[in-house]
Amino acid sequence: MFDIEYFTHDPRPFFRFAKEIWPGQYQPSLAHYFISELERQDKLLRNYTQNIDSLEHLCPITRLIQCHGSFSSATCRICHYRVNSDEIKSEILQQKIPHCPKCSKDIHDAILKPDIVFFGEALSDDFHKAISIDKTKCDLLIVMGSSLKVKPVSFVSELLSNDIPQILINRERLPHKTFDIELLGNCDVIINEICLRLAKTDPAFGQLKNQKQNFLNEISYEDLSTSVEEPERKKQKISSDNDNQESPEQRLSSLRPRSLKSVVTSSRREAFLAFKNSSLFNEDVSYISYPPRRYIFAGAEMNFSSDEDDDNEDEESTDEEELPRKHTE
Repeated sequence: MFDIEYFTHDPRPFFRFAKEIWPGQYQPSLAHYFISELERQDKLLRNYTQNIDSLEHLCPITRLIQCHGSFSSATCRICHYRVNSDEIKSEILQQKIPHCPKCSKDIHDAILKPDIVFFGEALSDDFHKAISIDKTKCDLLIVMGSSLKVKPVSFVSELLSNDIPQILINRERLPHKTFDIELLGNCDVIINEICLRLAKTDPAFGQLKNQKQNFLNEISYEDLSTSVEEPERKKQKISSDNDNQESPEQRLSSLRPRSLKSVVTSSRREAFLAFKNSSLFNEDVSYISYPPRRYIFAGAEMNFSSDEDDDNEDEESTDEEELPRKHTE
């Protein structure tokens, strides 16, 4: 649907769907207002967004690069005549294909396409010009709510010097990237906690829209592990006692080779589920700190659902796990 070749062949599916994502139906989140406050305090160099909903304008955020464009305007694919989005809004909401008023009705491809970047289209010059300057001025990179898999935006983190700290705020880890700090979970939950802590020294961060005023409790991974391991040891003891009552045939059957990886994977999945179900952890009022610099909040997708996740977790089995991406003295 968002492939330019497919759009050229048949634009109807896109315009049927465009009604569902047309700006004006949603409001900015706490994360948007947090970025806006950073800009107000002159602490934001640039907000590079891959979103196309234009919610940044409602905060407002002005130091903005909309990497993948937006619905704020539309351009004719034939004569390049540009109109404001309000001029095609009624047609979009009626799920009609807007035709260029400057072109003849006989020109089938004279469609007013919203100025969002489809797969197969190049990003705007604004992106390339801004990033070439900002990469030398940036002193902190925050990656928020992105998989960083779509090029060339995915390369931004690699353009920075190794001494520039990078923080991930995301529902899931990004195995193909390395960050100094990982805050995993719902972005607004994490931003809320950050704002409450910042508000101790700067009250402005405690007065943002959509904000909750309750601090979360930090629970260490070590404490959570201890609370889970004790019942597990008791369970293993009972299982061991039952094993001693097995017949010789059953004991012989248990010696058949098994996949070590499947055992480890199952164990890790069960361990994480045990953590989430532990009486010590309530994701509504707490988060888990995992050494050295990973924090797990409500909404984190840590389900070890792929072989890649399993492999990574196997490599990170010690508490001395290395996350740093820069050299420090």
